[in-house]
Amino acid sequence: MNEHFQALPIDHRHAIAAYPLVFMHDASISTEQWLQFVHERCRDGSPQAGLIAIRDCRGVIHAVFSYRIDCDLRVRRRLNIGDLIVAHLPGSQIDNAVATVVADVSAQFGCQTVTIERPFMTLHRPRTGCPTTDALKHGRRRVN
Repeated sequence: MNEHFQALPIDHRHAIAAYPLVFMHDASISTEQWLQFVHERCRDGSPQAGLIAIRDCRGVIHAVFSYRIDCDLRVRRRLNIGDLIVAHLPGSQIDNAVATVVADVSAQFGCQTVTIERPFMTLHRPRTGCPTTDALKHGRRRVN
């Protein structure tokens, strides 16, 4: 990929190495929940779906994402990226590394399009004020 970063497929053997990044992203995700998530994504061993981590030359993981291959409305192969977590550091080239890995995976599977999912929370009630204040009042952790 480049001299600074390397892509690493995540499976049950490598899952624990990515957990510190997941924990930094959302401390409410337990180790057991993360390992279950990895197990669910990797259980059938299909190359059409999986998880990828991007690590530096020291082995520190700076990004992780899930992917799956499907088709778009024009029946073209599409690479879907989800669960994207990136640790941004000053002067880091991690954004370029993520883009390079996504392009490489897309080319590997012959995908004509790429979709990056942006998760959002569905509100069950309309917000009446500041979301952080609402979360604190109701004893919930704020989710971005």
